[in-house]
Amino acid sequence: MKKPFYKKWWFWLAAIMIIAAVSSGSGEEETAKKAVGESRETSSSAQEKTEQEQKDQPAKEEFAVGEKVQLGDNILTVTKVEKSAGSDFDQPKASHEFVIVTVEINNAGTENISYNPYDFKMANSQGQIVDQAFTTIDTDTALQSGELAAGGKVSGTIAFEQPAGDKALQLQYFPSFWSDKTIKVNLQ
Repeated sequence: MKKPFYKKWWFWLAAIMIIAAVSSGSGEEETAKKAVGESRETSSSAQEKTEQEQKDQPAKEEFAVGEKVQLGDNILTVTKVEKSAGSDFDQPKASHEFVIVTVEINNAGTENISYNPYDFKMANSQGQIVDQAFTTIDTDTALQSGELAAGGKVSGTIAFEQPAGDKALQLQYFPSFWSDKTIKVNLQ
């Protein structure tokens, strides 16, 4: 006798994949947006006006250094960008420099979120999108990986190796493995 289809391994694999796909999508389109500071206004008409203005504006796709950008429960702020020619023991390739980006991540949700330096990439004017550089330049301040509790925040640096003097660098943050949504911050 043959097993019924619901007792076969491929059926359960397909069921798990379908459940994972359904649970990872919230049903609403999530876009990065500039995080709005807390307001103490009590007028509901002022709040409704602000909400309507936000709906009327097109979703911003690229942000600047110093802007708080929210995507889901993650709020990212690029606070500083530094460039370095390296040290005596650790230098970039010829005609390249290290770009050291200081980031702050806040958890605006009610559940824990993960953070990791591998969630960041950097694009340059040549169309290359690269991962972080393995360097000792920022060992004291480097962003580590971990989890943030609700309301928590973490700050650290991430170093990238890029062509020297490139004026079109863009930091890209992918806060969720299960989503292709990205926060893009222009570093000029």
